[in-house]
Amino acid sequence: MRLPLLLAVVSLSSFAAASDAPVSLTASDGTGLKLIKLQARAVVMDPLAFTELTLSFENPLDRVIEGQFKVTLPAGATVSRFAMKLEGRWQEGEVVERQAARRAYEDFLHRRQDPALLEQSGGNEFTAKVFPIPAKGVKEVVLSYSHELVATTADYVLPLKGLPEVGDLDVKVTGVTGDGVLSKKRFVPNADFVAAPKRNQVGVRSGDLVAARVIPVDGTGADPLTALTVLVDSSGSRALGWREQTALVQQLLAALAKQSPALQVSVVAFDQEVSPIYSGPATGFGDAQAKTLRARRALGASNVELALKYLQGKPTPRALLITDGVMTAGVTEGPNLAAQLLKAKTAGVQRIDAITVGGLRDEAALARLTTGSLIRDGAVLDGGLAPLELARRLGLATKSKLEVKVEGAAAVWPTLLAGVQAGDAVLVYAQLKPGAQFKISVGGKALPVADSQLASIERPLLERAWAKARIDSLQAQLDQADGAPQREKLKKDIVEVS
Repeated sequence: MRLPLLLAVVSLSSFAAASDAPVSLTASDGTGLKLIKLQARAVVMDPLAFTELTLSFENPLDRVIEGQFKVTLPAGATVSRFAMKLEGRWQEGEVVERQAARRAYEDFLHRRQDPALLEQSGGNEFTAKVFPIPAKGVKEVVLSYSHELVATTADYVLPLKGLPEVGDLDVKVTGVTGDGVLSKKRFVPNADFVAAPKRNQVGVRSGDLVAARVIPVDGTGADPLTALTVLVDSSGSRALGWREQTALVQQLLAALAKQSPALQVSVVAFDQEVSPIYSGPATGFGDAQAKTLRARRALGASNVELALKYLQGKPTPRALLITDGVMTAGVTEGPNLAAQLLKAKTAGVQRIDAITVGGLRDEAALARLTTGSLIRDGAVLDGGLAPLELARRLGLATKSKLEVKVEGAAAVWPTLLAGVQAGDAVLVYAQLKPGAQFKISVGGKALPVADSQLASIERPLLERAWAKARIDSLQAQLDQADGAPQREKLKKDIVEVS
């Protein structure tokens, strides 16, 4: 019997905001199980990384329980393995269609066998039902994932901050500067594990597969701000970072006011409701207005569709979403969401940008919101940047419809870039004949990439990354698919590649 491993997007679990720990296992009554051991083994081949976590949780109760497992992974991570130890051996999971997985889980639970159902809750958070967890016993699970280090300065990060005391913490990472080791007993992490990769010049290659980091745009012109609506996500998934998020709003508006003293702004909070907070000059948003926003608190579901409808009624040329991108209410994807964007365009909205906040985030969903529908494409910016840098980037134009071509390639991803600003790095995947030179152009401009700048690596890590690129390609097609038969076929293809 194989366990159902589910990677389909579902709504954010109701307990997601209960703890900021990157890993947890919680009983149905809310009791947190003690993490007695966390072992991490990782390899980094810049710009790719692979991590395997082995986790041991202790059940303090004198009865068998079902647990809710949660893990927050680096942005863009792809789960490749989920397994649970049963009678001394690892029981592996597999990717199945969502409803089939849930039916299988309930069937296994009814027969008191050992299922584990892993679901992508939104963005980079995964949850799993785990049963049984033996009375006064230990449950061991393994989770493996791959992720990309896209930026030229990106570090390898293992999320640890927020964990309660870990009985035995054992981290070993190869392919980074320094020893890449952290070993502690009875340790409460106050920071993530961060290590700088041994930098490759451009990318990696194995036989016919290539992953290359390129900088497609040298410069972009200005796109001055005159009026801006700031849509602040106040849903429950933002609860843990709500104070920091409201402070960011105030600091960002102060930076924008320095850049554009005459800028008029509207600040609006949204979840399953929309609540206007402030309207007036950016210079007028101060402590009192930030306090009003903070007092709203972060509760409920995230309904971006409702925020877009608000824009249609009170449009400004520019809009900015400050959010984690995890949409849990209203229309969340596909043609119906695109239709709301087109209505906003008709009402006068010309560009939407996004600033991502929090550990849990869905940058891909935000990229779909900010590009392809309005007069000008926006950018998706990291909320960890300094407010002055965020303001500067919001004042820059973006470039889109940049066709990506690799000479002689059987397959390339991405094939088209949008919302790119000067200095942005992009990972391009290509499948070439073994020995063929890697020659790439973006937007008709050849980029100087020599084969000597591609490090030769063993195949598995790159093959996993290529599979993710293939899934991203299929997901892009799914977002544009209009008919049910086509959508079902694409979903099936995604599961098969997974």
